[in-house]
Amino acid sequence: MAEIVFNTPTESVDLESQVQNLQTTLASLNQQVIVLQEALRERDQKIRELEKELAETTRDTSQVGFDSWEVKRDETLTIVGAFIKLYKLFLPGKVA
Repeated sequence: MAEIVFNTPTESVDLESQVQNLQTTLASLNQQVIVLQEALRERDQKIRELEKELAETTRDTSQVGFDSWEVKRDETLTIVGAFIKLYKLFLPGKVA
């Protein structure tokens, strides 16, 4: 951040010198205000972008919902799984 320049008055206290010092100080203050306004505009723009991004993310996740997510089961058949299915199919003592 830039420094604000205050001109110290010299020993002669004439009116013209004081006006010139005040003008220089005012110019410095005006420049500082401009720099701060630009920084504020940039931050406001960043905030708007983040709010827009958050709204889009929230809208996307609210449309999906946890209930509509599909849980995929592993349907691969292992050797043990095949024996279990055959055992259930041909239970001992089951009369056909």
